[in-house]
Amino acid sequence: MTTGSPRFARTARPTSQSGFTLIELLIVVAMIAVLATIAFPILLRARIAAHEGTAVASLRTIHSAEAAFATTCGSGGYAQSLDDLALKPAGSTVAFITDPYNANGVITSGYVVNVMAAAGATTILPAANTCNGSSADAVTGFVVERHPVSVGETGVRSFAIDTQGTMHMRQDGVTIDDTLAGTLIFQ
Repeated sequence: MTTGSPRFARTARPTSQSGFTLIELLIVVAMIAVLATIAFPILLRARIAAHEGTAVASLRTIHSAEAAFATTCGSGGYAQSLDDLALKPAGSTVAFITDPYNANGVITSGYVVNVMAAAGATTILPAANTCNGSSADAVTGFVVERHPVSVGETGVRSFAIDTQGTMHMRQDGVTIDDTLAGTLIFQ
C-alpha cells in the first residue's frame, strides 16, 4: 500500500552538475576587483574633502575663542596656545575652547592643530595678569594652523587663520609657520 499520491512521487533528475563553474566564479571576482579599484580613489577623495572641511571649520571656531579671550581675559591680547584657551577664567565654569581643542598638537579628523603668536607680535598683558592664569603672555597677534597628519591620506592642503580672520592655505600640506610663508589666501 502506498501512502503518498503519485503527484509527490520522486522523479529522477538528469545527472548534470548544478552550481557555478570555476570560470564563472573567477569572472565575478574580477568584476568585483574592477569595481573596487574604481571606488577606492573616489572614497579616499571624499574622505580627504571631509577632513579638510572639518579643519577649516575648526579654524573659525578657534578664531572665535581667541576673540572671546582678547575681549574678556587678555585686555585685547590673544592667547599663544590652545592650552591657554582651554583654561577657565576665574569665577567661570566654561573655558574659551573645549575638547578636543584643549592643547597644541591635538589630532582631529586627520589634521594637527596649533596656535602660536604671529610673527612680530608683542606682549599686551603678562601671563600672570590674565584672568585665567595663562602660561604665556597675551600678545598682539596670533596664527592658528592645521596640517594633515599624512599628506595624501588624511588631507592634501594645510590651512591657517590669522588675527584678522583671513584664511590661508598651502597646496603641499606642509606645516604653516607664524609668518604664513608660502601660503595663498583661501576663500
